[in-house]
Amino acid sequence: MIGNRVPPGLAIVAIDLIQPCPIQPRVNVSVDLVAKLSDSIRSGRHQPLLEVEPAPGMRGRYQIVFGEQRWRAAKAAGLLEILVRVHPHLGYLERLEKQYEENHLRANLDVVEEAHCIVVDKTIRDIAIAEQLLRESLVPFKPLDEKRIVHRQEFVQHLDGLREMLVKHKTHVVNGADGKPVAKPLSRWRETEKALGISESQRKVKVGLLRLDPQEQDRVRPLPQEHAIQISRLADKEQRTELIERAAELTHREVRRAVDRLLADRELDVDGALAGDPETREPLTFESRLDAIADLCRQLVRALRNLDPVVSADERRSVSDLLASVDAEMTDFRSGPGNDRK
Repeated sequence: MIGNRVPPGLAIVAIDLIQPCPIQPRVNVSVDLVAKLSDSIRSGRHQPLLEVEPAPGMRGRYQIVFGEQRWRAAKAAGLLEILVRVHPHLGYLERLEKQYEENHLRANLDVVEEAHCIVVDKTIRDIAIAEQLLRESLVPFKPLDEKRIVHRQEFVQHLDGLREMLVKHKTHVVNGADGKPVAKPLSRWRETEKALGISESQRKVKVGLLRLDPQEQDRVRPLPQEHAIQISRLADKEQRTELIERAAELTHREVRRAVDRLLADRELDVDGALAGDPETREPLTFESRLDAIADLCRQLVRALRNLDPVVSADERRSVSDLLASVDAEMTDFRSGPGNDRK
C-alpha cells in the first residue's frame, strides 16, 4: 500500500473474517515457511496479499482462493486486518485449477498433492457431464454447486450417486463385463491434462502414486518426485517400505535400477537390488551423472521458490552472490574442455 491508500481492485478485510479453503490442492503447510514469513511481516519487510472469494453460505465472510500460508503467517504476526483481492464466487473446477497454477508458480505441490489434484480435476469434469445428462433427461438431483464440499472424497461420493441415477434412468449406459448396465465413461483424461498443463505419460505416473497406501504417501512426500514414482511401481509392500527408508540417499538412477531389478527377479531383496553383483555392477556413466545433476537442480529450484517470498533485501543479495558463483562455474563448463581455470 502507498501510505494508507488501498490500491484499486483491493480491499482491507478483518483477518478473522477469512477462512481457509477446505479442499485446496496443498495439504501440507510449511511450518518453517510460515514462521519465516511471519517474522518478515512482523518486521515490516513483507505486506501479505490474499486472493479470496465470498465464503459459501456465510454472508460477510471470505474463503481463501490462494494464500493460506500468508494468512497463517499474518495471524501469527498479530495482524488484525489484511489486504485482499476479492474474486466473484468460483466454481469447484475453476477454483481448483487456479489454485493448482498458483501453487506451481510459488512452490511446487508435493508429488502426492499433485496426484490427488489431477484425480479431483477429472472427477469434477465427470460430475459436470453426468449432471448435464441428467438435466437433459429431466431427472431431478441436487447439483454439485449447491453442495458444501469439505473433503475430496465427497466429490467421488457425489459422482457415484450421479452414476447410479444414470443407470437407474437408463441414460448414457452400456452393459458391463457381467452383463449389467453401467454408466459409460464421461470426461476424457486429455481434458484434465490440457487444463493442468501435463502430458498423458506424466498424468499416468503421477496418478499411479495413489496405489500407495496413505501412510506410504505421507512418507514419500519429501522425496524427489522421480523416486516416489519409481517406488510406486512395486507391488510388494515390504520392498516399498525398505526402499522408501533408503531413498533419500540414492540417486534417481539407483532407485530406478533397483525397482527394475526387483520387478524382474522375485527372489531378489532390496539389498541385492541396490548392490548388484561385482561383475554386473554398472559403471559410473554419463546418464548416471546427468541424473545426479538433475536431482540437484530440482532441489535448488525448489529451495529458491520456497525462499523467494521470505528473504529480506540483504539476504536476497547474499543468495544472488552465491548463485553468481554457480553461474560462473556453469559458464566455464559451457566453454568446453581446454578452458584455463588456473
